[in-house]
Amino acid sequence: MPNKAMELKKFKKNEPHISIDEWSNIYDKIKEHFNDRKAHTFVIMHHGICLGSYENGQFIMPVSLPLQSEYLRSVRVFDQDSECYVWKSSMDDKNIFRLRIRQDEEDKTGESEVIEARQLLWGTRLDDCPEDKDWKILKEDRGIELRINNSLIPSDTKINKEDRLWLITRNYIGYTPVGQAGYEDCRFMGIESGKGVVR
Repeated sequence: MPNKAMELKKFKKNEPHISIDEWSNIYDKIKEHFNDRKAHTFVIMHHGICLGSYENGQFIMPVSLPLQSEYLRSVRVFDQDSECYVWKSSMDDKNIFRLRIRQDEEDKTGESEVIEARQLLWGTRLDDCPEDKDWKILKEDRGIELRINNSLIPSDTKINKEDRLWLITRNYIGYTPVGQAGYEDCRFMGIESGKGVVR
């Protein structure tokens, strides 16, 4: 397993920004938030999932899986400092989405505590994507496949049963009125490669 599988950190208390709106307006808010910054994406549609890239206000998607809002279930646009998380709720009309924006500012004396963790991505083989040279397919013997844009894969990465890809997440700790701690939110931060054996 990678070093520092879990690590406690402190941040300034920044409440997330929440919006409920049509996709075109949500998309504009993502553009406004990231401006000209490059970010990563995790897109879930009814017919496929991929880890991609967000550049110049555009989602970089595989040729075989274009971003279509009518099939979108959720999307995360993220970098080290922030994340825009979009999802569908069964309580809303079919063309309505929800957006949560989290912006972090590290502060050793901050009031907000988080746990940074490494989550294993299933896949012991990284194959070329036949329809798109800018993408790889992370495969598992049990049949799981995930398309990943080359920009997310650390250089010189070798994938096998011991060397794997890991998703770095930041998990926000909240407290109930009686003081019991638990995770109240989670956001993605990036991808790492490293040792790990699944038994």
